[in-house]
Order: sequence, then structure tokens, then C-alpha cells
Amino acid sequence: MSSLKLCRLISDGAVLQRRKSIHIWGWDDAGMQVTIKLENDITTAKCDAKGRFDAYLPARESGGPYKLVVSDDKGEKVIVENILVGLVWLCTGQSNMELPLARTKDQYPEVVASDENDRIRTFKIVEETCYTGPYEEHNTGSWVSVGRDTIMNLSATGYFFGKHLQKLTGQPIGLINASLGGSRIYSWMSKEMLEGYDDLLEIADQYADSSFVEGQIKKNIENGDKWRGDLYKADKGISEKWHEDKLDISGWTDHKVPGFFKGTELDGFIGAVWFRREFDLPKELAGKEARLFMGTMVDSDIIYVNGQKVGETGYQYPPRKYDIPKGITREKKNTIAIRLTVETGMGRFTENKELKIFNKDAAVYLDGIWKCKIGATAEEIPATDFINWKPTGLYNAMTAPCTNYPIDGVIWYQGESNVEDGYDYADFTERMVKGYRKAWKEENLPFIAVQLPNFVIDQLPRTDDWGQFRLVQNKILDMPMTGLVVTMGLGEDNDLHPVVKEPVGERLALCAAHLKYGYNGEYTGPVATSVLMDNGEITVNLTHGGGLTVKDAGKGLELQDFYVIDINGKRQKAKARLQDGTVVVDSPFDEGKAKRLCWLSENTYHGGLITNSTGIPMSPFDLAIE
Repeated sequence: MSSLKLCRLISDGAVLQRRKSIHIWGWDDAGMQVTIKLENDITTAKCDAKGRFDAYLPARESGGPYKLVVSDDKGEKVIVENILVGLVWLCTGQSNMELPLARTKDQYPEVVASDENDRIRTFKIVEETCYTGPYEEHNTGSWVSVGRDTIMNLSATGYFFGKHLQKLTGQPIGLINASLGGSRIYSWMSKEMLEGYDDLLEIADQYADSSFVEGQIKKNIENGDKWRGDLYKADKGISEKWHEDKLDISGWTDHKVPGFFKGTELDGFIGAVWFRREFDLPKELAGKEARLFMGTMVDSDIIYVNGQKVGETGYQYPPRKYDIPKGITREKKNTIAIRLTVETGMGRFTENKELKIFNKDAAVYLDGIWKCKIGATAEEIPATDFINWKPTGLYNAMTAPCTNYPIDGVIWYQGESNVEDGYDYADFTERMVKGYRKAWKEENLPFIAVQLPNFVIDQLPRTDDWGQFRLVQNKILDMPMTGLVVTMGLGEDNDLHPVVKEPVGERLALCAAHLKYGYNGEYTGPVATSVLMDNGEITVNLTHGGGLTVKDAGKGLELQDFYVIDINGKRQKAKARLQDGTVVVDSPFDEGKAKRLCWLSENTYHGGLITNSTGIPMSPFDLAIE
């Protein structure tokens, strides 16, 4: 077996960064001489005592495909085929960066059906953590190009970023995807970046003990399996087969679907509860292949149609989109049965989601009054220890091995999990940006973050302040060569994972093109720089204000999201309008008493959004009145 090998990032289909020295590294026998050849560029390197070699080839302009040949003095050889040189970006963060195109296929059916592009390639790193220190090499990952067999698994945000960046630059695009749902910002930071946060470093040290981690994993599995297993055994709906097509439900109670359980007979309920209803279908649907949309639920479900299981989902966030095979339904008196498991007393069928059975010819909606019956009650499920979210773990295992690979920048979509954790997110962000730049040895490595969009529903009964958090995210712009993508209006008030991802990717690409590639067009929405008060009117001074207008993002055109705060801290909504290319706000407080003006300071917006020629909304702000 050959002892010569290259790192995973330098493998078939790789995209190498243009205009930067090309770093080739790998392993062989200690002391071995290695020769590296890329087209006409040749260099050599000697393996150190641990067998590692590092070599550097001259920078190139975009191009390819090329073949890389690495050989040693023993005659062993590694050949890497189909290499491109282009623009490489790290795509990192939590679930809204990780979210695959498969979750957005109903939003972008033409994309997942037909997009193919060998000049956009991704390297997806499977989630992994290490708390003992940074990895030298990845354990997973390979380069894939955009095609029908791969596109569904690509990051939606990352793909649309790459697609629009390629439109703007004409270059091959390489995307390294290091992301994980639920992860905290400090999961993606090194010990050095977290210096001074002793409590977080103590946690990292605790999880560096493999026996402790194994115990936590075992406890997670045992607790979860026992809770679900006991509930299943106790569930009368299972033993009495409440999923069957024909069932006497005369004793079941009415329940409105969709809606929160709070304020109903199921308020605070934990356990398994069953829902049923009958429905008729038109001839265009009856007996035909169809799809079932049931929105999202809290927490897990199994759904049956006419006694046949059509789908199940194990946790609350994924949309319930199930296929109904041919021959299951009929025209009259179909039944749908749902076993819903509620783990923490916050059950719901999410409101403002389409609940329907449909095909291309017809649709039947399923919202309304259902029948429900409790199958079994339980105590709250034991808390899960999410081991992969702890400080330093994801950075060490997933990000650190990337730092040898030259890139052009970082796009970062994260924050949902840090909104109310009590830490200084702005400080974390500054440390992270500086730390990544140090790791990649590039002082002004571009770093572009995505600001959290509008969202409300999963914050109940908590009071997470996403409005305030967006203002904290604004502070990234205090550092050079950074960007922040405003996404207000692209979220879904009732979904943590909005599917409208193409505008997010496009805005990231515009910002990247501005920072790195000389793009001279408008790349961001209006930005408030100061607010002045005169005769009861507050004028907002703007940059990027060309083509100022009010956009209806589903909530009308009236400007309802301006608030003035007085010297006593009283906060009052204020009327606003566009006037002479700027924003004018009528102060509800007398001259001298109005202290601050804020815009989009709540979890969601309530009226029109102020945009410029790009259609991108004005960034949320909270500024002192001068």
C-alpha cells in the first residue's frame, strides 16, 4: 500500500484559489523527497520527521481543467484529475447555511431539476468535533460539481452565492462547506480566539476527555430511547390501532388545526396525541399519486392516509412534505391520522402553513376542525447534551484543516443559537474575524455575515430579542473588509428555516464582488449614518440611498417600524415617510426629549420595508438623535 498521500482538499475535482501561491501538502515516509508537477510548474519538498511535506507552486490565473502529479523517490505517484483554478470561499455557520437545496425544492423546482454547472464545485465536510486540539487533516469530504445527482445535497445559501458570484465574475467557483445546524459561534472558534472566556475553555477541556464524551453520548441515546420506548408502550393509539382506516372516533374531542396547543385542552401536554379527520377528493386526485403538505409540528409525527403510513419526521423543524402513492386514496370518506409526540409541553401545528393534499390538477385543504385523543402522557423528555456544539470542537475538526488551503473569503450565516446566551456576540465576531485572518495568514481576508431575518414563532414562551441581536450583528462592519447581508423580509415569521435562499446568496455575492473583485454597482441596501431633529421632524441621513422606495414584503406599504425613545427610556411608534430622497420621521416627543431613533427593532417587521435600487432593505439601526 502506498505511503504517499495528499490532503483530502487536494483531490479530484478540486478548485484551487487563483492569484495566490498554490499550497500542496500531504504525507509520505519521513525524509522522503517528493516532486509536485502542475502543468509546467514543478517543485520539490522533503518530508519532515512526521512524514509531512509542504510545497508551494506559483500563483495562477483562473483556468483548467489541470492534472496534478505528485511522486516520490520510491516511484509512488498520486495523480489528481480535473483541477480548476478559480475563486474559493469558505461557507460556514449553522442550519441556515447547512440547509440543503432539497429543503427548498418546492421554492426552486427549476433549479433542482435542471441546474448543472461543472464550474461550481463544493467540498462538504461531514459534522465532526475534536476538543483536544486542531486536526491536521479532514476525515471526510470530496469535491463535487453541480449536477442532477448532487444538487439536492448542496447548501442552498452556498450554491446561490456561488451561482451569482460566477455571474458577476465569470470565474470557476469552489465552495468549502463547514456548517452544522444548532451550532454556536464559539463552536467555530479556536482556544486562542476564546482566550479569556474561561468558562467556555473549561467546557472544551471537559469534552476533551473521551470517556466523558462517550458517557454523554451513551446517556443521550439511553434517555431518548427509553423515553420514546416507554411512551410507545403506553400509547393506547398504538395498541388500539388508531391509525386504521375504519375507527369509531365518536368519543374524540374537537381541535382546530393549525394552531398552538397553548390555551386549548392540550395546553402544557407532553406525550403522544392522535389527530384524525375525514376528507373527500375530486376525481382529479382520488386514487392518484399526490403530495401531502402538513407544515411543521412540535415535535415529531407519523402520518397515515387510509391506514397506510405515508411519512414520519423525528423533530420539529423540517416541513412535513410526504408523497402519497397511487391507489391509496378514494373519492369519499378518506381518513388521515397523525400521531404527534410532544416532548416539552409546547405542542403545535404551525400556523400560516399550507395543509393540503394535491397534485398538478387539484388540491384539497385540510385546515379546520380535527378530532383528537390522547394516547399517553409522559414527563418532559430528558435534555439532550448536544456534544457537537461545545466550544472549539467544530473549529478543530472541520475548520482548522482548511486553513492551509488558500481562499478568497468567508461567508458566515449563524446567530440563531446565540441570541439569548448572555455572551457578547460582537466580541466573539471580532475575535473570530481576526482569528480566521490570522489562521489563513491574510490580514484583510474578506468576511461577510448574514444578518438574521424576521422570525417570531419558536421564541414563545421565551423572549429572544432578534431585533436587538441584529443591531449587535451590525458591529461587524466596524472592521475593514467585512460585509453584512440584510435579510429582513426574506424570513418566515413561522419558520426558523426560511426557504427563500436565492436572494441571500445573491446579496452575499454582490458584497463579495464589491469587497474583492472590483464590482462598481450597488451591493447593499440603504444605510442610516445619522439622524437629525429640527422642528419636530427627524431626518435620517443615508448612504446607498439611490432609488429610495418602500417595498411591500407581504405586510403593506405603510412604514410602521420606526420608534422614537425619549430621555426617560419611553419608546413610542412614530409616523415616517420618504421625502426628497431621504426618510423623515415625525417625533412623538417634544424637541429635546427625543433621544434615539430605531428602525426594525423588533423580531419581525409590520409594514413596508425601505429599499434602494437593489431591492435590499435598509439595515436595522438604533441611532442617537443629534
